[in-house]
Amino acid sequence: MTQKKLPPPVMRRRVGSVLRESRERAGLAPGAAAKRLDWDSTRQGRIERGIYRVGADDIRKMLETYGIHDDEEAVREMAAASNEAPGAGWWAAYMGQISYALLDFIILESKSRKIQVQHPSIIPGLLQAPGYVREIFNSPLHPDNRGRSDMLSAIRMARQEVLHRPGNAVHLHALISEAALLHRFPSAPGVMKEQLRKLAYDAEQPNITIQIVPADVPAYAAANQAMTIMSFRHPWPATVSIDNSLGGNLLDDPTEVSDLSVMFEKIAELALPADKSRDRINAHLEEKF
Repeated sequence: MTQKKLPPPVMRRRVGSVLRESRERAGLAPGAAAKRLDWDSTRQGRIERGIYRVGADDIRKMLETYGIHDDEEAVREMAAASNEAPGAGWWAAYMGQISYALLDFIILESKSRKIQVQHPSIIPGLLQAPGYVREIFNSPLHPDNRGRSDMLSAIRMARQEVLHRPGNAVHLHALISEAALLHRFPSAPGVMKEQLRKLAYDAEQPNITIQIVPADVPAYAAANQAMTIMSFRHPWPATVSIDNSLGGNLLDDPTEVSDLSVMFEKIAELALPADKSRDRINAHLEEKF
């Protein structure tokens, strides 16, 4: 059930997180930092939790107190993010109808510079064809199949605009289990043909790298875990989503992000190179259809 009170917007929470990490690197406790800033500790804490908006002057003051000088790029980025309305995008039409977790994921995905996605069983959402998306959300096994499949399908397709923005397209690196290429939909036999054609097309795009994890590769570490690693421009740290269809769980801890990034690279080493992955996709398309 949708809560009546929205949590602080995800980008404002990100601003607070960056400021908190900067304070901690400076070795300052919250109370000591607030004293140096001549603020009460309540204000300090609420900024770090993303409850309060914060402007450029206060951000500059905080960073300088933490020993960070002349980083005007970071000041501008954080000030803009802190004051950005969460509905400033195509997703505004769906606010209040989708989970906060999914909304946060969509916003972060839209701001990513690079996305690395690993899925052990299905084609990742950013690469799904329209028919495939409809079949996924119309499945009786889908946990949210209560008359909302059309809306969720539309959202998934809208998310793909990040791959096609002129001059600012996200670079996507996707690791896909070969098992996902073998799926069939008896009620819609043309779906996988459409999907494999789209995958073959996407694999040729300069900002998209697709690697297929062959069916004969031994079980690997992430076999039961879908994850998306999102990287951003300065000053934002990378974040990881442990994915599910309703948005997943976001992990921001630097150690966890680093460990999962290493896991992604290890899976990539098991996968076919990009050129051989394109050949494998085309082979499935030609042999089965």
